[in-house]
Amino acid sequence: MKQAFVVGDVHGMFEMLEELLTHWQRATQQLIFVGDLIDRGPNSLAVLECVRHLQAEHGAICLRGNHEAMLWETLIDPETYYGRYERNGGTTTITELLGHSIEGMSATSIADELNATQPWLRPWIEQLPLYTEFGNFVISHAGVDLELDDWRRSIQRDFIWIREPFHQAPNRTGREFIFGHTPVMALHGDPSQKSIWHSDGKHGIDGGAVYGGVLHAVVIDAAHILESYTVGS
Repeated sequence: MKQAFVVGDVHGMFEMLEELLTHWQRATQQLIFVGDLIDRGPNSLAVLECVRHLQAEHGAICLRGNHEAMLWETLIDPETYYGRYERNGGTTTITELLGHSIEGMSATSIADELNATQPWLRPWIEQLPLYTEFGNFVISHAGVDLELDDWRRSIQRDFIWIREPFHQAPNRTGREFIFGHTPVMALHGDPSQKSIWHSDGKHGIDGGAVYGGVLHAVVIDAAHILESYTVGS
């Protein structure tokens, strides 16, 4: 396809995603999600089901965000990682996946039940790529290490967690980067500024939807951002 429709961090905001996808031209645009489909918002399960359907039926690409990574860590080593996931809003997703309250459950019990009742979940997260390329654009959840001679050698943590070292480093790659992870309000340094952030060939599209912000998408061809769509106030 000659164009792509790239969606920012959804975080369980399913109704906003439904509205945003009305602008997607499925016959001509590759659909790409930058990750962080889940956690904090009210409908993470519905978002997961929607995106998995779009992957299966329309070849959508979903990248691995830090929230998918934290859920995966909880599935494989709950005693080490569940606490961090809980602090980052993971209980909302876990409760939806299990269909009941997890109050009083141990981390190991939670992980055991998730692995038993949702056997698709761990392999699904494991197959999510850390980045994808579309023409001159590189799309990842958080960014890359621009200090390296080859950004592709960035460690996994940087693809899904990096912030200021990527935002502030000079971009000498000749490539354009689209990323989420850091809400645009923080990138602009203004809590009222919800527009897409552009700087030095870097384009931040996490509109902070779950924090009362907006859900962004951009339409790109091989070399340009052609248009953008925003859902929310």
